[in-house]
Amino acid sequence: MNSFIGVDIKKPLYEYCRNATNKEGDTFVGVKSEILEGEHSISVHFPLGHHISQKEEEVRQEILQLFLVLQKYNDEKSIISTLSKDQLLRTVRFPVQAYLTVIYYYLNNGYYQIKESNYVSGLSGNINMGRTLKKETPIATQKGMIYPKFQVRKHTDTDKDLITEINKYCVYESYLKLGWLYKLPLMIKPVRTREILVYRQYLQGIWLKETKDEEKKLFKAMLDILDFTSHAEEPEEFYFGTNHFEYVWEKLIQDIFGNVKKEDYFPRTSWMLRIGKTRDNRALQPDTVMKHEGNIFVLDAKYYKYGDTQNVADLPNSSSINKQISYGEYIATNSKFETERRNGMKIFNAFLLPHNSNTKPYNEEESPYYYIGEAVSEWKSNEETYERVQGILVDVKFLINNSIGANQKAIMDLSNLIIAKSEENKGQD
Repeated sequence: MNSFIGVDIKKPLYEYCRNATNKEGDTFVGVKSEILEGEHSISVHFPLGHHISQKEEEVRQEILQLFLVLQKYNDEKSIISTLSKDQLLRTVRFPVQAYLTVIYYYLNNGYYQIKESNYVSGLSGNINMGRTLKKETPIATQKGMIYPKFQVRKHTDTDKDLITEINKYCVYESYLKLGWLYKLPLMIKPVRTREILVYRQYLQGIWLKETKDEEKKLFKAMLDILDFTSHAEEPEEFYFGTNHFEYVWEKLIQDIFGNVKKEDYFPRTSWMLRIGKTRDNRALQPDTVMKHEGNIFVLDAKYYKYGDTQNVADLPNSSSINKQISYGEYIATNSKFETERRNGMKIFNAFLLPHNSNTKPYNEEESPYYYIGEAVSEWKSNEETYERVQGILVDVKFLINNSIGANQKAIMDLSNLIIAKSEENKGQD
C-alpha cells in the first residue's frame, strides 16, 4: 500500500478547504482523497455559503462538525442513503467516525495495550490456584473437595501482543486517511503478522465479550476499519460526502425548526371513481412545519445559491411559490384546524436559503438570518399572511453547529422575524 507522503501536512488546514459553488456540476460536499499525478491530494468541500475559518483549531472543528452532519444524515432512514451510486459517492462505505475514534484514542492514550491480567471464572486457561481458593466455591464429593471452575487469566501474552498489533495497524490506516487533520507526524508502517481476516475474527470475539464502554467503542471502530480496508477496491483513495447536499439542507431545517408532526399538515387528494376502487394520491409534503406561540409556519428549505450570487434567477420559481401558498391555504381552510384558527392561529410561509453571514452585505447584521424580501402571486389578494412567502437566508455554519435537534431559541428568533416582516409588508402592493 502507498503512503500519503504526498500530502503536505505543513500547510494550514484551510488551504485544503473550499466551498461548493453549485455551478457547472460543482456540488460535492465532503472530503476527497485522490491520487493526482502520483501524489495523494486531500480536499475538503464545504457546502454553499459555509464560512471557512482560517484559524487552525477552528477550521479543524468545522471539518469534524461537517463529518458528523454527513454521517448523521446518512443513516438507513435517510433519503441520502437511498440515492444511486452515481448520485452519491462512497459516503456509505467509508466509516469516517471509526477512523476519528481510533485517532482520538491514540492521541489521548497512545497505542492500545492490555496493561494487566484480568481473571475470570472458567474451565480452561492459565489457572491461578491462589485466586481460585479465594474466589471459587468448592463442591464436596466422595473423593473430596473439587472446584467446578477455576480463576483463569483472561488474556494471554499472545492476546496482549495481538490486540496491540491490530491497534497499530488501525492507527496507521487512520493516519493514512485522516492524519492530515491532526497534523500527525509521518508514521512508520507497522509490521502485520496475520491476515486482515484473522485480525477481524479475533477482534470480533473480544469485542463481543468486552464490557467497558471505551474499549467496546474502540474495538467496534477497529472492526469497521478492518472491514473497509479488506473490501476497498482502492484503499488509498476515498470519498466521504454527497453530490446532493440539498437533502442534508432539508433535514437540517427539519431537525432544528420542525417541532410538530408535519404529516398532519399534508394536503391530500383522492380519485373517486365510477368504476373500481377509490385511489388516494400521494400528499403534497411541505419540508418543515414549525409552531410557535400558537402560530403555524410552513418552511421550504431551498439549497439555492442566491446568497452567493444575489441573482434573482437563483430564487424559487412560480411553481414553488404557488405550492407554498397552497400549503398555507389548506391549513387556513381545512375543518380539522378550525379550533386553532378560532383561538387566533395565523399561518405564515417562508423559504429558507443558505448564506454566509460573514460576507457583505450580510455581515451588517449580527444574526444567522437575513431577510431578502417576499414572494406573492397574481391569483391571490395577498391579504392573508400565508399568501406572502417570506424569503430568509440562514447561515450554513449556524445550522450545522446546531444540528443536534429542535432549537427553541432558533425557533423563536425565526418566527419573530417572519411575523415582523410579514406585518411590515402588509398592504404594500
